[in-house]
Amino acid sequence: MLNTQEIYEYLHKNFADLEIRQKEKMANHTSWKVGGNADLWLKIKTIEQLTQILQYAKENKIPVTVLGNGSNVLVKDKGIRGITMQIDFQKIELHEQEKKVEVFVEAGVKLGMLASLLQKKGVSGLEFACRYSRHHRRCYSHECWSLWKRNERNCKRSNLFTRKW
Repeated sequence: MLNTQEIYEYLHKNFADLEIRQKEKMANHTSWKVGGNADLWLKIKTIEQLTQILQYAKENKIPVTVLGNGSNVLVKDKGIRGITMQIDFQKIELHEQEKKVEVFVEAGVKLGMLASLLQKKGVSGLEFACRYSRHHRRCYSHECWSLWKRNERNCKRSNLFTRKW
């Protein structure tokens, strides 16, 4: 395996638009805000970057750790050796067909952003993911209200408010 500095120089030279950090504190990238440093931390924004870096790592026997948005990830105090890639793809596609909607989401899309987009488009099913810090109860009451027409019995069982605010 190559040393960290050689890997950094190769990535910096061949991927000019790639965000690369050495000895990056993983506490900055996890929801638990704990953990040691990653030898090399990369923010991957395209599939091309991902495939080329994975190929390079495979050829040089470099350990790779792949993260999404860091939710519910615990990193050891000793950190992560090799390359740590945080996937940050942002593509969301909606395909509507009569009463059916298919949603294609790339890795790295924030759940709250997806829920907000779907809510604006009138697509239900992801209301639980909306996070209005001051209006949390309102969010759940809206979820219950939007599901009311489809499943009245479950809404009553949930003991949530069932009216629009």
